[in-house]
Amino acid sequence: MVARQREAVVAATNIAKKGSALSALTLSAMAIPCVSHGAVAPENKTLSVRYTQYQEENLPVERVKFGSTGRYAIDVLQLRFLTPVDDKYSIDSSVQFETLSGASPYGSTLNDTGQTEVTMSGATIEETRVDASVAATRYFKEGTLGTSVYISKENDYQSLGLGLSGTIEINQKHTTLLGSISTSFDELSPTDANIFGGGRTDADGKTKRSVSLYEGVTQVIDKYRTLQLGVGYTRLKGHLSDPYRSADKRPSSREQTTVSAQYRHFLNTYGAAWHLDYRFYQDDWGVLANTITSSVWKDFDVQGLKITLAPNVRYHWQHAADFYTLDSPPAEEFYSNDFRLSAYGAIAVGMDLQYHHKELVFNMGFSQYFSAENWGLTGSQDTETPALVNFTTFSFGVDYHF
Repeated sequence: MVARQREAVVAATNIAKKGSALSALTLSAMAIPCVSHGAVAPENKTLSVRYTQYQEENLPVERVKFGSTGRYAIDVLQLRFLTPVDDKYSIDSSVQFETLSGASPYGSTLNDTGQTEVTMSGATIEETRVDASVAATRYFKEGTLGTSVYISKENDYQSLGLGLSGTIEINQKHTTLLGSISTSFDELSPTDANIFGGGRTDADGKTKRSVSLYEGVTQVIDKYRTLQLGVGYTRLKGHLSDPYRSADKRPSSREQTTVSAQYRHFLNTYGAAWHLDYRFYQDDWGVLANTITSSVWKDFDVQGLKITLAPNVRYHWQHAADFYTLDSPPAEEFYSNDFRLSAYGAIAVGMDLQYHHKELVFNMGFSQYFSAENWGLTGSQDTETPALVNFTTFSFGVDYHF
């Protein structure tokens, strides 16, 4: 169940696969001019601690057919250690702890007046999750080669991931070619399957597999600007239905494609860095999504304090899956009333702050996320989706370089 809400945070573009709550709930960027970074191993060790709090807004009482109106609260603690090895290698390791509490939507239906109502879990859900990952990188004169392993464990889901990535610098290091491949092996074990049956029994002991590919290129335009373009492909296969929903029957495979662009521009006149990101997503379930993110990173010297501020805004909209419905379709057809597969739009606004003091960097971030079924530029539908989530995130962290 933890994963289902993490996926809501990233706007339903990877519903069937587990993801990291920390990566979904926090932002990261550096306010520096866009210049070419050679394939050089880090010189210093870095020890990082991060805490993130995620709180969903309660559902309106009048729209809840059954269950609690209180939604999820998630606390995330992450520890990370990055160290160089023999000037040509680096090892990046991290461990993450999550605790979750709150109620979860089981489904949405239309009442006699044609209004959408949400069925929620009747009791507060309490869950924990532990992640661990290790990544090793070899640095060459004109490129890098890296490998990684990732494991995740919670009471109803286990996951193992492996990855391989590399870069090659050409054109006098002004152009960098990027590539990666990763795979995951997941196993489902829904809680209380013997009590509730249904989708939980169907999913118990079932597996999921995924393979992801990414190819990209980063180009230094001049000493102030860079542009990165990339194409990604993921294929998922196995049990992709949500075992906790009252009406959910999805295909056993899913092919996802993304096209992304990241533009960095150091505004020399203002001493600030502008980041502009765009991501297009589509899959063979009929979901189509666009995401635009913009932020500005600016350094300030306040009474001798070195501070970086980064206001940011993000807009996302998507089309519904072909089989998203609130009706009761024939048993042989695919169907889901999962709000994450519906058509909607979402806006998030936030602020990141960094305070630099000698070898220490203190990080703080705040973000507010709003969503509605009629906020999409395209693909909007008339169907109400009251289960769409609004949430607030707050994060605090410290990096120690030594």
